[in-house]
Amino acid sequence: MAYIRALRLVNFRNYADATVVLAPGLNIVVGDNAQGKTNLLEGISFAVTGSTPRTPNDSETVRWGQDFTRAEMRVALQDAGDERRVAIGYAPGQKKRLTVDGAPVRSLADYAAGGAGVRTVTFFPDDIRIVKGAPSERREFIDVLLSSLRPSYARTVAEYAKVVQQRNQLLRRIRDGLSSPKTLSTWDRKVIELGKTVLAGRAAAIEPLGAFLESSVRALYGPEKAALRYSYSAPLENYAEALREAHSADIERGTTSVGPHRDDFEVLLGGVNLTTYGSQGQQRLATLALKFAAREYIRQQTGEDPILLFDDVMSELDEHRRGYLAGYFLESTQSVISTTNLEYFEDEVRRQARIIRIASGSVFEEANSNASQ
Repeated sequence: MAYIRALRLVNFRNYADATVVLAPGLNIVVGDNAQGKTNLLEGISFAVTGSTPRTPNDSETVRWGQDFTRAEMRVALQDAGDERRVAIGYAPGQKKRLTVDGAPVRSLADYAAGGAGVRTVTFFPDDIRIVKGAPSERREFIDVLLSSLRPSYARTVAEYAKVVQQRNQLLRRIRDGLSSPKTLSTWDRKVIELGKTVLAGRAAAIEPLGAFLESSVRALYGPEKAALRYSYSAPLENYAEALREAHSADIERGTTSVGPHRDDFEVLLGGVNLTTYGSQGQQRLATLALKFAAREYIRQQTGEDPILLFDDVMSELDEHRRGYLAGYFLESTQSVISTTNLEYFEDEVRRQARIIRIASGSVFEEANSNASQ
């Protein structure tokens, strides 16, 4: 299975120029707060996907006082001895430069869907918003997952958002008497064509994701039944009709009220919606379980194990769950887990892991790290 051998970050967050060597299996990144552990995990994700899961504004990743950032990565592929070298350069105001083995990549969507030779599943503490937050957070979760598998889906989602925005502008012009309602039909056709592709993609994924979530929650939480339930503004078979029926209301409001951009899915535990009624602890465990479900879905779809990048995941768990997660990470093809406290991992786990210490944006490997490259 493919894994990352080494990563170099130049002018990325608090890293001036740092290289980290990673091993298959479990890599534990340890250090005090505000030293760069989270930034390292973000840098790995940036190198693998071409963007960061922590902010939509790439310029935030550029080190203070610098005018560019760069990430380079060596990826060991499934064929023994075969290696892929990737690099991403970014300067605010300019297009990203992505290369694989020295050749430019056609598009970010192609690169993000496994172009580097690996995929990732990330967990950052703020990800609890997927369960706790607004419907847009859950839509983004499933769209990013599906985009990591199919570049065509990523392009459709982006194009759909643009077309809905253009339709909304037309709706406001019609409301203000500047355009004829007859002109809506053209935009309806475009919205429906793209929206159906998005709906079909989500519909195909939600059932297997729900099954994987159920087994993950059972391992993390206990026997209570978990499920995902998709909430449609209009189901696929009635989508076109519902969009047309909403014409008057849409014109009055100046916005498109029907389509996948208005959908949501519920995360249920024992039939209870965790967004509305879950405790903070339940929501955090459900977020973890969703990430595990995403990993299993990627494995099912591609036959490959994504790299797990989990930030500060142990601190709020009890000893039993920490033990379960440590075993889970050890058995993965590759995981990079950050912590402030190595004592969260038992001695035997630490002996099998590569230990990487972070201090002030510098990387130090533990002298007694037994994991081989």
